[in-house]
Amino acid sequence: MSLPRTPEPKPEDPYQEAIEYQSMDHETVNRQFVIDLLTRPTGPRLIDLGCGPAGIPIELCSQKESVEILAIDEEPEMLDLAKREIDAAGYLERIILCQGDAHDLDWLEDATADTVISNSLIHHLASPEKGFETAVRLTKTRGRIFIRDLARPDTVDEIENLVQTYCKQESVRAKQLFRQSLHAALNLTEVREICGGLGITSNHVQMSSDRHWTVDWEKTID
Repeated sequence: MSLPRTPEPKPEDPYQEAIEYQSMDHETVNRQFVIDLLTRPTGPRLIDLGCGPAGIPIELCSQKESVEILAIDEEPEMLDLAKREIDAAGYLERIILCQGDAHDLDWLEDATADTVISNSLIHHLASPEKGFETAVRLTKTRGRIFIRDLARPDTVDEIENLVQTYCKQESVRAKQLFRQSLHAALNLTEVREICGGLGITSNHVQMSSDRHWTVDWEKTID
């Protein structure tokens, strides 16, 4: 029997948690996300749901000159960090920050993005299906959705092995954040079930590493 999903606890100090998250080594994961994204066309207008400190929008702008990104995050503390990083990288004109909750982005018009991307947002959501619904709604017909997140392992031992493998040099708090994220993540079967209800077939939902699943899909319906 697989582990049940355990939602993450609310942070006691959101700013300190944002700092802790930013201090973790995400460079390799962010770069691989962008490399995989750019294996197929993205169009010029992108929306990033759950941008965090903007590591992926910055990496994307550095690799592709023609893109503009609306980078959305619910946490003002993350957006503060993101603004500093974007400013330092020189991309303030190409990355627009916006505060918003992926559960409630009805104020954004339908079909506004050539591509909607998201990395490690879904496991934070109380209603993960709403995150997928929002991504589909915001994507133009013949646009693209590229979503990646952690996959929940079947056992506590597997979680601990991943924590030791990928957070060995991180702080005790960082290890706990990663552990909580793995417990809160969806497994591949759950992701495929949600996506199937939105017309995204299972061949577009695949494991992409030992700890990530990826949805890569072209929207062919309104």
